[in-house]
Amino acid sequence: MDMNGRRSLQSAILIGFILFAQSGQAQDDPSVAVYQGQFTQTTLGNILLKGNTDYRPSYILTGAYNTPSSFTFLGLPTEWEGQVVKHSGTDKHLEFNAVFMARLGDSLDFSGIPMSIAVGEGLSLATRNPGVENPRSFYGVNGESEYSRNLLNYLVFELEVGLPMDAYQPRAFVRLHHRSGIYGTFCPPTCGSNYIAYGVKFSPFD
Repeated sequence: MDMNGRRSLQSAILIGFILFAQSGQAQDDPSVAVYQGQFTQTTLGNILLKGNTDYRPSYILTGAYNTPSSFTFLGLPTEWEGQVVKHSGTDKHLEFNAVFMARLGDSLDFSGIPMSIAVGEGLSLATRNPGVENPRSFYGVNGESEYSRNLLNYLVFELEVGLPMDAYQPRAFVRLHHRSGIYGTFCPPTCGSNYIAYGVKFSPFD
């Protein structure tokens, strides 16, 4: 795909995402979340399929606001989430993410403990081009010499577990925080970053 084609596709994705976001109407029970994570040099596939990690000293601290959506996706409930991310360690910048998530929710109930799995797709905007995504300067993934971009696709994979407390519906979770170039759409095929993170959500707005 040439440069003009990439820019056109990026613009179409951005416009479509904004229009789709505006068409949804939030429902009840929004929640807030706080999580922290650490950069891993391992590729997305190896993390998900093999559980491999290769941690490096780059960290994120994230605050998020999540609200249910009126849409369903393949019969699953969905939600919108906005994030503000502070990077520390190797990188020192801010990141802003908007993501649409589908959740296989509390029907997964083990020994009375509600669990859910969520997958999300969105956009990620960093206030500077992240160093860990530019291996000519820092680590990168698999040592490839590729350049990243401030604006990338954003994916999230999450496992959430309910906590045994009634007030504010607290839930603990582990998630994979992934910035992606979508195989050359936003940036060269090996650009992007993975952070393995953990945190807590609660619903103080009931």
